[in-house]
Amino acid sequence: MANATIIEFPVIMLKKFRLLVFFSIAISNNVLLAEENNIYESSGYQAKITRDKWGVPHIFGKRDEDAAFGLAYAHADDDIKNIAENMVLYRAQSGLDRGFEGVAADYLIKALDFDSLINKNYESDLSIEVRKVIEGYAAGLNYWNEVNDKNKYKSIFPVSSKDIVTGFVIQNLLFSGVVSEIQRLQEGRTKFNQENPSQSYLLRQYQNILGSNAIAIGPNKTDDGSTRLIINSHQPLEGPVAWYEAHIRSDEGWNMMGGTFPGAPFIFVGFNENIGWGLTVNKPDLTDVYQLEINPQNKDQYLLDGQWTNFTKKKIALPIKLFGPIRWTFKREVKESLHGLVIENDQGVFAVRFTGMNEIRQVEQWYRMNKSSNMDQWLSAMNIRAIASFNAIFADKDKNILFLHNGAIPKRKKNVDWSGKIDGTDSQLIWSEIEPFDSLPLIINPEAGWLASTNQDPFKVTSVASNLKRDDYSYTLGLQTRMTNRAYRVLEMLEDKEKISKDDLLKIKFDNQYSKQSRSYKYIQPIFKMQFESKILKDAQKVLLNWDLHTDLNNRGAALGVCILSHEWLAEQESRKPPEVMPIFQECADELRKNFNRLDPKWSEINFLIRGTNKIPVQGGPDTMRAIYGETQKDSTLKAVAGDGLIAYVEWDINGELITESVHQYGSATQDEDSMHYSDQINLFSEERLKMTFFELDQLKINISSQSEIPLNVR
Repeated sequence: MANATIIEFPVIMLKKFRLLVFFSIAISNNVLLAEENNIYESSGYQAKITRDKWGVPHIFGKRDEDAAFGLAYAHADDDIKNIAENMVLYRAQSGLDRGFEGVAADYLIKALDFDSLINKNYESDLSIEVRKVIEGYAAGLNYWNEVNDKNKYKSIFPVSSKDIVTGFVIQNLLFSGVVSEIQRLQEGRTKFNQENPSQSYLLRQYQNILGSNAIAIGPNKTDDGSTRLIINSHQPLEGPVAWYEAHIRSDEGWNMMGGTFPGAPFIFVGFNENIGWGLTVNKPDLTDVYQLEINPQNKDQYLLDGQWTNFTKKKIALPIKLFGPIRWTFKREVKESLHGLVIENDQGVFAVRFTGMNEIRQVEQWYRMNKSSNMDQWLSAMNIRAIASFNAIFADKDKNILFLHNGAIPKRKKNVDWSGKIDGTDSQLIWSEIEPFDSLPLIINPEAGWLASTNQDPFKVTSVASNLKRDDYSYTLGLQTRMTNRAYRVLEMLEDKEKISKDDLLKIKFDNQYSKQSRSYKYIQPIFKMQFESKILKDAQKVLLNWDLHTDLNNRGAALGVCILSHEWLAEQESRKPPEVMPIFQECADELRKNFNRLDPKWSEINFLIRGTNKIPVQGGPDTMRAIYGETQKDSTLKAVAGDGLIAYVEWDINGELITESVHQYGSATQDEDSMHYSDQINLFSEERLKMTFFELDQLKINISSQSEIPLNVR
C-alpha cells in the first residue's frame, strides 16, 4: 500500500550543495568536540537507582542535584544513543554528524546565537537551585561515560550544564513556530545557492508530534467522589523526543514520576503524591514577520521611523562532513534588525520576531513545576512564562482540576492586523513584552466537573455552559480555532455520561472512532453520493457506506477509510488545502485491491506495533483518541511510528489516597535489544492495559528487579 499510507511523513532533504567562492575549506580528522567547561567529579554526588520489575528507574538522592545525577546515569544506561544525538544538535554540530542534512539546523542555532545568550544570562537568570540540578545531571552523564569507557559515543563528552540549557532553548524555538515561519520565508529564495537553512533535521525531530490527550475528572463527575487524570501526550515512538519513564525522589521534596526526554533532567508530564498534569500542543500566534524597506543606496540599511538604520552583521562558521575524514567549513553572513533575524527572498527582505528569543529560564520553570506540591505553587511556576506554549490539564489531591491554555504570547498593539506581514518601518510595532498571565484562558473547577484537551479550540474544552467565552479574550492573542476528531469524540463521550467511572475514563482514552462532526468524516462524505461506473469503485463505496468509523482490530472498513482521510489530516497538520478526495479514493481502492486482494481487509492485517522481532496488531488510527500514526512498510502494512506512547492514569480517591498506573509502548530499555525490558510492555500496550507504577515505596520494595548506588568503583 505504498501510496495508500496512513501517514507518510515527508522527509525534507536539502538539495545538492554547490560550493561557492566565499566558503573556506578545512580538512580535519577530528570528530565532534565537546565543551571543556563545567566538568564535575563524580565524588560530589551520590544517588541510588532502583529498577522495578519493568526496568523503570526509581532514583533517590539526598539532594535534588543527587537525584538529577542518578537520573542522568540511568537514562544514559538505557538510551545513550539519543542523548548523544541531542547533544550534537544542541552544539550546532549536526553538519559534522549528518552532512548537508544537518547543516540547516546548525545555521539556525548559530544565527540566533544561543551560545552567547546562555553564557551571558546563565548565572543571572537561573537560580542557584536549578543550576545545581542541571550541573548534577551533566555530571551524571559524564560519570556514565567514565564508567563505560568503551562506549562509542565518547566524542560528545564531557557534557556541560550549558548543553542542557541549550536543549530547552531549542525546544522553545520549535514550539514557538518560528522555524516554520523561516522555512516559509526561505521557500523560493535565490540566495544561499537555493538552500533552505531552516529545513532538515531540526524541524523533522518534531514533525511526528501530531497531537496529545489529557483529561481530568473532578469529584462531582466521578462515580465515587475520586479525582481522576489521564496523561497521554503523543510523541514519536522512537528517537530523541520519545518518552522515557522515570521516578525522581530527593530528601529536598522532589518526588515526580512520569515522562521525560533524552538529555532532560525534569519530568515533563506526570505526577507526585499531591498533583499531576498532562500537556498538549497548542498553536497560539507566537511569531511575527516584518517586511523591511531597504535603502536603495545601501543594502545594509533598513528604514525605521524615517531613518536609515544599519543592520547588525556577523559571520558564522558552518563545518560540514563531506565523506570520510574530509570536512568543509563555509561562512555565512547573518543580518539582524531591531526586529530580529533577517531573511531575504525573491519577495523582499523580512525580519522574524518570536516569543522567548532572549529567554533561557525554561529549565527554571520545569524545575518549579516539578517541585510544586499544590495548585497555587504550580500556577506560580507557570507564571514564570518561560515555556512558550502547551495546554495543560491539571488535577490534585485537594480535588481541584484545571485547564490552562498556556502561552508566552506577545503583547501586541491593538487595532493592527497581525495575521500577515507587519510593517517593519514602524518601531511601535516591535513588541518587547508578553501578555500577563491573567489574560490566558484558564478554567478552574468547572461546574461540569470535567476538562479535556486534545489540541482543540481552548473555548471548547468542557461543557457548553462551563466553557469560557471567546469574546472575553483579545484577538491579538492569536488563539487557535481548530477542532480535532479527538476533540469532537471526547466531548461527545464526556457529555453523554452523568458519572464517569475509572473504566469509563479508560474506554474514552482508548476510543478509536471518528466523529461525524469531524473534518475527517466530512472529507470522505462526498464519496457517499457519487455515481460510479467502475465495479471496484462501486464496491469501495459500499465499504465506506458500511464503515462504522471505528478502527478496531476486526474492522473491515478502517483500511479504506483511514487511507483516504489520512490525506486530509496530514494537509491540516501542514496548514495546506487537502487534495481532492476523488483521486485519493481511487488510489486507495486500487492499492488495497493490489496489495491485499480485497477492498476490506481487517485492520489487524494492516496496522501494527513493531519492535525488534515482535509485530503485533494495534487498534486506533490518525487523530483518534487511541492515536496511532503509521508509516508504510515494504509489505504494504503500517508500522506505528508516533501517537500513543507513555500513558498514565492518576487517581486520588475520596480519602485522598493515590492510585497510579501507566504503560509504555515498548519498555524502559530503549536501545538494548538483548534486554528483557526492550519490549516487555508491548503486549500490555497493544491490549490497552496498564501496569502498576510502584510509585509508593512499599509497593516498590516488593517489585525490585535491580538496585545500585552511584558513584561506582571506576574500572
